[in-house]
Amino acid sequence: MVRTVRHVTVLTLIAAGVTFFGCAPAFPREALDRVNRRISFRELLSDPDKFKGSWIMIAGNIVSLKNVPAGTIIEILQKPMDDDGKPLDTDTSEGRFIVQTKQFLDAAIYLQGRPLTVIGEIIGKKFMPLDEILYQYPLLDAKAIHLWRPSTGPRFFFGISISGEI
Repeated sequence: MVRTVRHVTVLTLIAAGVTFFGCAPAFPREALDRVNRRISFRELLSDPDKFKGSWIMIAGNIVSLKNVPAGTIIEILQKPMDDDGKPLDTDTSEGRFIVQTKQFLDAAIYLQGRPLTVIGEIIGKKFMPLDEILYQYPLLDAKAIHLWRPSTGPRFFFGISISGEI
C-alpha cells in the first residue's frame, strides 16, 4: 500500500511538472510587456520609419537565413498568429520582414519554412531585390526569438490511468 501511494505521488508530481513546463510562455514577461500591440503588420509595412523604436511581436515562416560577421539576418514571410503568438498554418500573409540578431543562428536548425515568432525593435526599412522588384522590408532588431516545432497535424490526448500494480 505504501509503495502504491509513493508511486501515485511520484506520478502526480511528474504530471504537474509536465503541465507547468509545457504551458510556459514562449517569451519572457519583460519582453511581452514592451510590445506595442496597436501596431498592425499592414501599418508597419506601409511606413516602418513611423514606428522606429517601438517593439512589436510578429510571426511567420522563415524564407531565408544568412550568417554575417555581425550576427544573423532572417527573412520571414509574415503569418497571422494565435493567442500564444504561434504562426497559423495558413496561406494568408501580408508580406515579408527582416530580422537581424547579434546571435549566430544555425541554418541547419532555422530551416526554410520553420515557424518563428519574434519580438523586436523596429529600426526602419531595408530595400532588397525580391525576384524582379525592389521590395521594402520592415527591419527589426530581435529582442527575443521563438522557433516553433513544425506542425505534425492534430494531436489528441486522453486521460491518465494509474494502476495499483507494479
